[in-house]
Amino acid sequence: MIAVVLATSSQAAPALAAGPQVVVLGNLPGGCCSQAFAVNDQGVVVGQSMVGMGENPPERPFRWQNGVLTDLGTLGGPRAVATAINNNGWIVGYSELAGGGGLAHAFLWRPGHGMTDLGSLGETSIATGINDSGVVVGRYVADGQLHGFRWANGVMAKIVTPTGEGFDPVGVNRNGKIGGSLTAEYSGDPAWWKNDQTVASGLSGHASAINDNGDVTGTYWDGTQGAFVWRADGTVLHLTMPAGARFAATNGINESRHTVGTRTTASGNVRAVYWSEFGSPRLLPGLVPGGQSTAYGVNRRGQTVGQANLTATGGDYVAVLWTR
Repeated sequence: MIAVVLATSSQAAPALAAGPQVVVLGNLPGGCCSQAFAVNDQGVVVGQSMVGMGENPPERPFRWQNGVLTDLGTLGGPRAVATAINNNGWIVGYSELAGGGGLAHAFLWRPGHGMTDLGSLGETSIATGINDSGVVVGRYVADGQLHGFRWANGVMAKIVTPTGEGFDPVGVNRNGKIGGSLTAEYSGDPAWWKNDQTVASGLSGHASAINDNGDVTGTYWDGTQGAFVWRADGTVLHLTMPAGARFAATNGINESRHTVGTRTTASGNVRAVYWSEFGSPRLLPGLVPGGQSTAYGVNRRGQTVGQANLTATGGDYVAVLWTR
């Protein structure tokens, strides 16, 4: 592992005292760009950082904790990405294997143990979520078809639905309920799965996250693209579209039903958004005026992680943490 110490106090961009502050998490050495995908309730962040400055440089998974950015390594290949972290500091994601060919497997990284290959039930596998009990969920490809998996106590099992449809998991909560989408040929249906029971929302769209209360958030397609929260009681909240937005999408949700994601204008400008439990949106500050940004994850304290561009014209971007 490679650890890089960052002086976070000097990395904060100017912001109004009453609003969220944005902190730059930085890049691993030798790279230009990074993204933060998840943050646990202790404020530990995971994501990916490119290493190398050439065309299409490889990604490496990182952990950011108390100002220290750590390279978590790989399963032998050049590329790996960390996608989720639980409150025990266990991290999951996917990594290319040694030998080339681009084949990747889901991994579990634990403090003091390093990275473990979780294997696959087919070809490439990707871990997308982990709960505090160490249950891991994700997806794998077999014979060109997408399938969901659940990994627990060293055993990976296919997620089977009553109708035989594929299931694409995005996360698992403390009760073992898995959020995801039933995957039809041309569209999806946000749903949850537990103990071989599947309940579908009836929405046309795709789930992006589930919280410990069983609320699922994602994106719906109904003449336009908007964001929703499918509450555990079965009701649906359509989140308010931010002013000037043509599209909106969510990527994360916490236990207060606060959601984070993006809004996109007709001109293609993308900005990170924080929605309240009532669906009211607030744009999160960028690093420069007019700079684009994306929010991917949020914890119980409302700390939000994602990426922000370093210039208004695009180009390089860096992992960031928004604090309330």
